[in-house]
Amino acid sequence: MARTNMVAHARKEQGLCAVCRDGERLIKVGDSYKWVKPRYRGKIVAHPSCIIPLSMTSSAKTVAILEEVLGIEREGASGVAEALRSLAETVRGVAEEYQESCDNQREYFPEAEQADENEQKAQDLDAWADELESAADEAEGEYNELEDLEGELENLQAELTDLENKEETSEEENARINELTDEISNKEDEVDSKRDDVLGYLDEADNLPV
Repeated sequence: MARTNMVAHARKEQGLCAVCRDGERLIKVGDSYKWVKPRYRGKIVAHPSCIIPLSMTSSAKTVAILEEVLGIEREGASGVAEALRSLAETVRGVAEEYQESCDNQREYFPEAEQADENEQKAQDLDAWADELESAADEAEGEYNELEDLEGELENLQAELTDLENKEETSEEENARINELTDEISNKEDEVDSKRDDVLGYLDEADNLPV
């Protein structure tokens, strides 16, 4: 992967940022910028705050996978299953590209070792896509359990609020308030733990096999 270089003060005008293409934010003399020179490609200049996509610096088939992995939201439990299934679809598409390369190479160069390598990559990616889809199914099940726990927590909190809003409470109601406080604390721990379990399935997205 080409190295990104930082320049604190431009000695000459660099023109448009290759990423944002903002004509009102030309990189002028004295401005800071970053640049990268991919192999077999022209120099890419960008603002320090602009993220240079992998597609600009690499021609590898796996770029589409890597960019999708980088774009996955790792905080919201509700989108985990969808993100994994989307990634699996992208992975299968890249696997097909490797298999097509293999088939073409074998047609014209039957003894080419590169054909075997591309076929192995295709198989490895297909197997990983299976694992991603399996993780998505499990994450979806765990998320359904999370929603149930969150519903239980809301009910407990609503009951506690109703009791605390009463002008007067009986001894029995005071005891229930204490019970609810403990139950809510325990339920919050359950919710947090289950949310971590769901988000943990995103770790599978970091297991690119090729």
